[in-house]
Amino acid sequence: MSEARSFQRTRTIKPEHIDELGHVNNQVWMDFVVRLSNAHAKDTGSSLEELRAMGALWIVRKHEIDYHAPGFAGEELLEETWLSELRGARSIRRTRFTRIQDQQILVEGCTVWAYVDAETHRPKRIPKELIKSYERYLIPD
Repeated sequence: MSEARSFQRTRTIKPEHIDELGHVNNQVWMDFVVRLSNAHAKDTGSSLEELRAMGALWIVRKHEIDYHAPGFAGEELLEETWLSELRGARSIRRTRFTRIQDQQILVEGCTVWAYVDAETHRPKRIPKELIKSYERYLIPD
């Protein structure tokens, strides 16, 4: 098994991400978390389409977000996500958004996802092949 690491990409904060207080809106941060999770899932072979073909879905059970500093239009971010737990029908996903210019962590998040049957939405055990595709991104707390 290769060394665990985070899934990473960059993003530029756009004017439409900014609210009336002049910084990235809280709902936008939540959208960034979900979009980053979806990009990571697609990269590991478990996009929504691929999951539906397996008769399953990931659904959010809980989101927690810690805001450390505001983000402003034009700033470049490093987006990172990894799994801290993956077992049974549950995964715990961590996210971090860091301003590249000064390495300031702006936001950190933790999302609890449930792996469920696509029709009944009842929890089901995460298949071994799916766990294997995420192993390189598993960094326990």
